[in-house]
Amino acid sequence: MDFGQVHHIEYYVHDLSKSNQFWSWFLAELGYQKTSESKTHVSWAHSGGTYLVFVQVSDEYQNSRNSRQANGLNHIAFMGGTAGQLDELQAQLGLRNIRILKRDGNYLCFEDPNEFAVEVYAR
Repeated sequence: MDFGQVHHIEYYVHDLSKSNQFWSWFLAELGYQKTSESKTHVSWAHSGGTYLVFVQVSDEYQNSRNSRQANGLNHIAFMGGTAGQLDELQAQLGLRNIRILKRDGNYLCFEDPNEFAVEVYAR
């Protein structure tokens, strides 16, 4: 990893099983490999060194909801492949009934099961 590169992102979710189902197919499409999984978390790593960890929130925080307009993280963006691959990703999202927030040329934004925005840019 290069100095200053993002090392990892830890993402707390309301339903780890539902989030795992969503993120498993998506991250695999982007070249991530699942590195660990338990009842409380799932980790995915990319060959570039960055990894993502999804953690089940504790019961006391189940009623807290994400808001992209409030304090906190607004979205996560990934570098994608070609415009054709972005079209295929959009088709897969449609088949999975995943909410598309915006598509504009080489840019696609959609929502995960926790109402968190995810962006993908084609090169």
